Amino acid sequence: MVSDTQRRVIYVNPAFEALTGYAAAEVVGRACGFLQGPDTCPEAQQDMRRATDAGRPFRGELLNYRKDGTAFWNEVAVLPVFDVSGTLVQFVATQRDVTARHAAKHKLLLAARVFEEGSEGVIITDASQRIIKVNPAFTEISGYSEAEVLGHRPSILSSGRHDPSFYRQMWHAVDTCGQWQGEIWNRRKDGSVYPLRLALRRIVGNDGQTTHYVASFSDLTPRKAAEESIWRLANYDATTGLPNRALLRDRASRVLEQSRLDGAPTALMYLDLDQFKKVNDSLGHRIGDRLLVEVANRFRTALREQDTLSRVGGDEFVMLLPGAGVRDAARVARQLLELASRPFQIDAHELTITPSIGVAIFPFDGGDYDALCTSADVAMYRVKDTGRNDFCFFTADMQAQCTRALLLDNLLRRAVERGELALHYQPQCALRDGSIAGVEALLRWNSRELGAVPPQEFIPIAEGSGLIIPIGEWVLASALAQMRRWLDAGTAPPVVAVNVSAVQFRQAGFPDRVHRLLEEYGVPPGRLELELTESVSTDDPAAAMAVMEALHRHGVRLSIDDFGTGYSSLSYLKQFKVGKLKIDRSFVAHINENPADQAIVGAIIRLANGLGISTIAEGVETPAQMVVLRELGCHEVQGYWIARPFAAEDLPAYVEAHAASQLVLRPAPRDHARLRVRRRRLRTVPSATG
Repeated sequence: MVSDTQRRVIYVNPAFEALTGYAAAEVVGRACGFLQGPDTCPEAQQDMRRATDAGRPFRGELLNYRKDGTAFWNEVAVLPVFDVSGTLVQFVATQRDVTARHAAKHKLLLAARVFEEGSEGVIITDASQRIIKVNPAFTEISGYSEAEVLGHRPSILSSGRHDPSFYRQMWHAVDTCGQWQGEIWNRRKDGSVYPLRLALRRIVGNDGQTTHYVASFSDLTPRKAAEESIWRLANYDATTGLPNRALLRDRASRVLEQSRLDGAPTALMYLDLDQFKKVNDSLGHRIGDRLLVEVANRFRTALREQDTLSRVGGDEFVMLLPGAGVRDAARVARQLLELASRPFQIDAHELTITPSIGVAIFPFDGGDYDALCTSADVAMYRVKDTGRNDFCFFTADMQAQCTRALLLDNLLRRAVERGELALHYQPQCALRDGSIAGVEALLRWNSRELGAVPPQEFIPIAEGSGLIIPIGEWVLASALAQMRRWLDAGTAPPVVAVNVSAVQFRQAGFPDRVHRLLEEYGVPPGRLELELTESVSTDDPAAAMAVMEALHRHGVRLSIDDFGTGYSSLSYLKQFKVGKLKIDRSFVAHINENPADQAIVGAIIRLANGLGISTIAEGVETPAQMVVLRELGCHEVQGYWIARPFAAEDLPAYVEAHAASQLVLRPAPRDHARLRVRRRRLRTVPSATG
């Protein structure tokens, strides 16, 4: 391209037209910078202008644009032309498309930068596998400087973990396939062994002969550590370092399969630490966790190398004993009990913990891992139910009871909506004059599938499953609704007593719910008596007193049921807002023949009298029992001798018959041998229980 001194084009040759796509007629007369565009380097443009302004030659590369808008790198050489007098008359510029060369140069620069700054180590060898170049990442990973490895073979990095055949196969793959990649172990300069991911390639020349080998590798130590950490988190308990439930299942499946093939037994033991929650609640989880670690360390000493000790829950441990039968399992269980009996010293605290252990033997107590776990768990809970700090083997009887409990739990969940629950009522009479003092509402369940289910069987299941809350609400509402009907009919007893479970009693807002139900059914609060067990005060006496105080303010009567069978604190009893103590039937059953029972009942009555509390004895079944209770000063009685529980609709008939009778209790002789009773025979009152 030729331009005048004003830098206007005066001539272009055909090669220019082919390069740019412009015809000569389209460019002649235009400013010669028309090929430049928005991405043309401003500094290069300025350098070219300064050179031509000074009449000097210019050589450089500029990003230019063809007629169709495509960019290309243009190598430009501009020469000034002078006449004989030395005056500048024109410029001649030669141009060449160097896009390919520029791209190659850019790639080369990029490759060099990646080589120098990349995080992967790179080794370049000649055809004889002698190292000729390494990058800084190689030095950082291996610890060797470039000078220390130049001229050496890569085998200088060998870890010794791979045999010669491994390396022969690796190099054979490179020479035949052109590349190999995989994970290997190398050794650093400091002697430490580390894992790496290696990619090895063969470089060939135009003649097809090997010219170089290039190896790139990355250190897998962080990744392996992360994988190990993830694996441990997935398979081991973070607190004790013991195998967790997932790893236990995996090991158990393999052990049981081997036992199945060998015909050998395998023992599985479930162990739960008794009352461990109290340690966490009183001393904090830090002390609790340290206690778990110490317990685990002790238990390890009782097991063999092939045994597995696992922590599967908060305070639950499972032991898998391959090849162990009944005798071996019993020996281990006794050893665990002995190890746990020694005090644990955690900081300034000396702690004692007891375990409950359930044992199941494969294949007798379960044909697979899940069945074996269920059996051991059932056996463990049998230990807890019978006093803790012991071990127990699974039996078929336990399985039957467990199956029965599960069935009852499932059926009980639908009992209310299916109308299977009912209340029966048992009268309570005053010993002073035989009058009706009240009735106790007793829950009955007549299942469609099972028939009549005893309360002593389904009430514990309801309490353990939480069903006691909705069932208790139903009982209270039903009893108050019935009292309302009796009041409207003019046949209401003075009081209806309703049993309240400890779970229901501790529920937030319980006094307010009782108050709302009383208002809903229009029952005077003094007509309701809530019977509480002694256990309501064991966990949190202050909270129990607050609830009792709230119920007392609402006018509700309170009594303590089964008094003497629990662990009542007399210091709390004097503060409780209770009006009655109910003497348990276990003390009444033999009161007329057992001096110890008579002494206990007498002490309870005297205690109650001293506190201004009345007493009622339950389970009264003979006139002789009534005589003793009257002489001891008991206020009321309840039991089969008075009346069996009956349906609500039978109460009017009972009240009428009771009023028609004349029950007279005369003082008995000193030997209590005779009870004189004048009683007119009453007609039989229908009863749902017979």
